[in-house]
Amino acid sequence: MRINLRFLKQFIDVEMPVVETKELLASLGIEVAEVHGCDNSTAFTVEITPNRPDWLSHLGIAREIHARLPDLPLVLPNSLDPALAVGEGAGSVDIQIESVSDCRRYSGCEIHGIEPSASPAEIGALLESLGLRPINQIVDASNMVLMAMGHPLHMFDLDCLEGKQIRVRRARPGERLRLLDEREVELETEDIVIADARRPVALAGIMGGVESGITNRTRRVFVESAWFDPVRIRRTARRLGLQTDASYRFERGTDITATPGAIVMALAYLRAWSDKPVVSSGYHDEYPGLFLATTVQMPADYPSRYTGVEIPRSEAAAILERLGFQVDSIDKKLWTVTVPSFRVDITCKQDLVEEITRIYGYNRIPASMPRTVNLSFSPNAKRNLRLKAGRHLIANGYFQALNYSFQSLEDNLLMAGAESTHTDFIGLRNPLGKEYAVLRNSLVPGLLRATAHNANHGALTVKLFETGKRFSRCSGSDGCEEEALAVSAWGEHEPLSWRNSKVEDIDFFVFRGEMEAFLLGLSVEFHLEQRDFPWLQPGCSFAIQIHQQPAGWMGCLKTETVQAAGLDKTVSAMEIGLSSLLRKRKEQRFAQWNRFPMVKRDLSVYIPAGVSFSDLEKAIEAHRPEELESYHLFDCYRDRTDSGGERISMAMSFYYRHAHQTLTGERVNRIHTVLVNNLVATLKLELRT
Repeated sequence: MRINLRFLKQFIDVEMPVVETKELLASLGIEVAEVHGCDNSTAFTVEITPNRPDWLSHLGIAREIHARLPDLPLVLPNSLDPALAVGEGAGSVDIQIESVSDCRRYSGCEIHGIEPSASPAEIGALLESLGLRPINQIVDASNMVLMAMGHPLHMFDLDCLEGKQIRVRRARPGERLRLLDEREVELETEDIVIADARRPVALAGIMGGVESGITNRTRRVFVESAWFDPVRIRRTARRLGLQTDASYRFERGTDITATPGAIVMALAYLRAWSDKPVVSSGYHDEYPGLFLATTVQMPADYPSRYTGVEIPRSEAAAILERLGFQVDSIDKKLWTVTVPSFRVDITCKQDLVEEITRIYGYNRIPASMPRTVNLSFSPNAKRNLRLKAGRHLIANGYFQALNYSFQSLEDNLLMAGAESTHTDFIGLRNPLGKEYAVLRNSLVPGLLRATAHNANHGALTVKLFETGKRFSRCSGSDGCEEEALAVSAWGEHEPLSWRNSKVEDIDFFVFRGEMEAFLLGLSVEFHLEQRDFPWLQPGCSFAIQIHQQPAGWMGCLKTETVQAAGLDKTVSAMEIGLSSLLRKRKEQRFAQWNRFPMVKRDLSVYIPAGVSFSDLEKAIEAHRPEELESYHLFDCYRDRTDSGGERISMAMSFYYRHAHQTLTGERVNRIHTVLVNNLVATLKLELRT
């Protein structure tokens, strides 16, 4: 958007050096990106935030300057009654609007006996300084209104409208339109078009059609001034790759009350430039979507309380009024503020305070630490857990990954049962591509892709984690989302060195040990239960149980899945719901170091068929003596029996220590014997000699 300082003076008589003008605009939140030298003037290219369409005009910029410098009066455009400005005479054009949501207001009038000719030289120079090409006085008048008021107009050749009809409707299947830039586009049923009795003649809010455009043969003109749905305009413009001056404004939201005034201004320009009288008639104003002004209730002292700065109430009210707001009940404790139609971004009292503070001056707010304590503050347990988990994993060599919440249907099927279909997942209506067609049901496919990418670029070890949302179907067509943590590891655990004769890869036992230490570091008590998951290798597939409730899974991804990703080594992975990690977490307390010595005893047993190490752990916990500090498995092998069968042997070490005294060997023997006898009786173990 370009602003010509000479043209700006038609709305506010601001006289200051260019550098000071830039600083003034910057203090209002309007960034000047470039400065252009023009004939007898200067033009600024300003960056406009999407929520401020009212800044897309010289009038909008002038209003902001007036709010900051109240001594400079704001000159508003002529607000004549459009019917009086147009003049008497019935119109020949019939206007119909199919959908109120697509077009809430459509104003227009007819101009007769006008011959397109060049605009005055100063107007052509002004338009060129604003980045527009002068064409003729009819088109130039619409561009001048665009730059002055920010409201787009469109000029139709009235004689090219078949049946003298204007139909604001959706495009029909198969319809095409050749635009003013000679580009022919295929329309879709979601596009809003302006049509005559037979075919589309313009792409509403974006660009007109060449068949109804203004030419040297034009003698009668129909002026369109309308309001179109911003969402529809934005979607159509993005799909067709068209961004025009009109679509840039319509997709951000134009002032619905400005349509008649824009026509009045266009007629004023044409009458000023034309040597002959401009004859106009047939003013129309189809207004089915009547504008209802937004009102916001705000306590009079709220700006001061919210900012912590004493802003006089009279000054706060005056600032709002200079910005176009109407403030009622100024003398009372509660204000009723009516939001102007050109401010589509104001919805609450905090927005009003932002406007007051912006004009009052952020530099007038002292920088100071707050002196109060927020008694209603409570820590976010899930956020704290997420941060703590990240710190643990990063400290152990893992890197955090960030992936989209969208992924391909094939990725979702990898992490689902064999009977799953695409209807079990939540699809996107307008995906960016097939790789982003559905909401992910697991975070692991993203980690697998990242692992393969890093491995293909020479990484020898890839250890990743990610926290984020995963999505699933709940009941019926409803969707559910859950925050989860996924971890994966691939590559070398111990690289080749002078100490290692061969490379040792990260196997599941290494990964499980790291995850066990990680979960215990989060004060989470869990155990693994062998269970088959379709995406994990048989025998290396476990469910994670926390307080006898399912929380997630851990294991080795299937070989074919890993190979399909381009990897040649095992990928160990875990995925767990964050809410599960919050269940009855064990409170961490400081424990004094035990200064008494520890006593070790070993146990070697044959395990019956059907008994797992997990069963052995449960039995130990069930009969655990108070003096047992810890235990671990240090040997496991399979042995042949005399009958040709197979049996499993396990060897474990038990560590005993008392908190207040030294244990004698005799006492440890008694305690250990009782524990062993209980284990043998419970699990039918056979002692090895």
